[in-house]
Amino acid sequence: MMDSTHYEKLGLLYLGKTLDGQETVSPLLYKNKYLTTHAVIIGMTGSGKTGLGIGLIEEAMMDDIPSIIIDPKGDMANLALLFPQLRPEDFEPWLDPADAARKNLAVAEYAREVAGNWQHGLASWGQGKERLQQLQDKAAISIYTPGSDNGIPVSILSGFEAPDQQILDDLDTLNAMVSASVTGLLSLVGLEADPLTSREHILLSSILLHHWRNGQDVDLETLIGKIVDPPFEKVGVFPMASFFPQSDRMKLAMMLNNVLASPSFESWLSGPPLDIQALLYGNDGKPRTSIFSIAHLSESERMFFVTLLLNRLVGWMRRQQGTSTLRALLYMDEIFGFFPPTSNPPSKEPMMILLKQARAYGLGVVLSTQNPVDLDYKGLSNIGTWFIGRLQTSQDQNKVLDGIVGASKGSIDKTAVRNALTNMKSRQFFLKSAHLNEPQMFETRWVMSYLKGPISIHDLEKIKGDAGEMGVSTHSEDSATEQLEHGGAGDKPILSETLPQKYLTVPVAAPEMIFEPWLVCSAKVRFYNARRNIDQVEEIGSRVYLDNSVGSINWRDDAQAYQLSGALSDSAVPKSRYYPLPGNFSQLKSFKHFEKEYADLLYQEQRLVLLRAPKLKLESRPGELPSEFSARISAVQRERREAAAEKLMEKFQIKHERLESKLQTALHRVEKEKSDVSAKKADTLLAIGSAVLGAFLGRKAISSSTISRTASGIRKAGQMAREKDDVRRAEEKIEQLQQEIADLQLEQQEAISELAEQYDPQRVVVEEFTIKPRRSDIYDVNCLLMWEMVPPRLDDGS
Repeated sequence: MMDSTHYEKLGLLYLGKTLDGQETVSPLLYKNKYLTTHAVIIGMTGSGKTGLGIGLIEEAMMDDIPSIIIDPKGDMANLALLFPQLRPEDFEPWLDPADAARKNLAVAEYAREVAGNWQHGLASWGQGKERLQQLQDKAAISIYTPGSDNGIPVSILSGFEAPDQQILDDLDTLNAMVSASVTGLLSLVGLEADPLTSREHILLSSILLHHWRNGQDVDLETLIGKIVDPPFEKVGVFPMASFFPQSDRMKLAMMLNNVLASPSFESWLSGPPLDIQALLYGNDGKPRTSIFSIAHLSESERMFFVTLLLNRLVGWMRRQQGTSTLRALLYMDEIFGFFPPTSNPPSKEPMMILLKQARAYGLGVVLSTQNPVDLDYKGLSNIGTWFIGRLQTSQDQNKVLDGIVGASKGSIDKTAVRNALTNMKSRQFFLKSAHLNEPQMFETRWVMSYLKGPISIHDLEKIKGDAGEMGVSTHSEDSATEQLEHGGAGDKPILSETLPQKYLTVPVAAPEMIFEPWLVCSAKVRFYNARRNIDQVEEIGSRVYLDNSVGSINWRDDAQAYQLSGALSDSAVPKSRYYPLPGNFSQLKSFKHFEKEYADLLYQEQRLVLLRAPKLKLESRPGELPSEFSARISAVQRERREAAAEKLMEKFQIKHERLESKLQTALHRVEKEKSDVSAKKADTLLAIGSAVLGAFLGRKAISSSTISRTASGIRKAGQMAREKDDVRRAEEKIEQLQQEIADLQLEQQEAISELAEQYDPQRVVVEEFTIKPRRSDIYDVNCLLMWEMVPPRLDDGS
């Protein structure tokens, strides 16, 4: 039986076994870096398409490659059903009692049968409990359910993050991201807007572009506010009032606000943020597998979320350094409706960007579908790997054939491919790769995850995973309300007109508007280091609750990080009430004193904290998260490991070929020696036999010629004995060479294990270092009074 030494290789994905006719021959080991040119999996229901996809992701996890998976049907959540001990009680909660009843079995008995079948199936592909345990140790799987709290909800409140300068300078990519974002958002309110003619689309696109070009993220609240009060006066050459009157803009804002304020939309605003880096890597740099289950969403909601996710992925991708190794995977389990041939849904633009550009950044895209007719094959012409399973109709086969021929630029035998597709069974696939000389047929291996079938939204409660893996703080900030002493809100305090004041409201219905006072300060801090080529300016913001019972501000203990929102208003809301300010505020003419205190705090406290890995001579860049730096270390170590592995394989290949050559020579020699022994045996018997027979038949005394023939026969018998010794020595030589080959394979496995340990990114020592600002590098210090709307307080202060 095959064991793991046959397939557990560095940088290789164990996908199954190659086929010769209907017989499996040898393990199909596919280089993971081939997926940087992307892949597509096509096959009808029952073809084994889901099993191939899950097996591919399992292999990625085994090779420490993170993945983001879009799961429109619920099949990919099966990745979380991993039971290393293969106990019946592990399987039992996921079995359908109706299936057990059809077999006249109790559920517990059926669980024993399924567990036994799974163990046997894994063993038949050389996989044991040890490999399952290794996968579970490596796997960090979380299942997210946007718009639902049955799994892990995802907050999209941050909405539309500003892309980096690379994308801002690339007008085609920038316009595609803006168009896709706006089209997806408008689809939520039922508007199918043309980017060239729809004023709603043009206005929202202009607002996004305005903020992004100023380096500002746009959350949904800000966007709604800017529809009513745009940050520009003209669109093209027309005044705003002519292009899109305020009353009409208010209607659009209300439509979007109704979606935001709807109770059904509340789940979209809770949970960890949609942060690609955190989805791919934990705080410790460990690769993660993040599955987005979206089967429960409406068509418009699915389109909005997929578009948002793909745009975030494009933004993340463009911030990475180029690499030839596979850094991460995007897997979409059913592309139907998101990448059609004739129409342009909002998801299509960012997907096209990824297919064209992601290779340079080590991001592989794997798309899967059971509907080959509704695919844009021109868009798929950049794909390097095609996995084709059993197809339902000749129309499907023709479509796929045309796609493969287009991607192969005609260098493929259509008749041979058609014959292969016609005779396929379940779990058999045709592999056409730009990286292989010839197409291959193979059968997929038995996956380690239990394939239950689609997992419903309600079953996801059992396998939520841990949202804390994303490094999201689960504690909420102390509410300023809790810091208040008893005492109600009243009229707005009378202050000097020279004190800047702003008002922050939230779009929710409330019986009355009540505001709390905060001192909000901001400044720019420059961190400069010529040797490291660092000249980084950061905008720092903080706020301190203005408790009327406290005479002075304790900046170190009370200041909270805070960035001013674009949703702030300059004017107060009529008929509002306000909590009291500290008494000395009524005497203030400016906030200069606070601004000086804040500048002193920043000089004493602010440091640009960076990381370095001295062994690799790597240092983090300003703005690079620890998890991003860890991911960069992993990429560097993977590149070094693969380069070392290639050299190692070359060295062992030379030794292996030399031993194989000696073995072949020895085998030929054995055959020759055996042949010689057979010939000598016949000659000897003939010589001795003829002498004895002649003497016997001639009835004569033994003559000299008889004695000569007999002596010749005896000499030949001696030669035959020596020839037998030669055969024995030759066979011993074969055994010796076979043992040397086995020892060489063992030595190779040990060397590979040493390489994996030597280049393990977790072994790299990472340390912190800081860059301190000069006092003159703290500038543009400003403080203002911000009134923040809060729910009314009860008598007990809650």
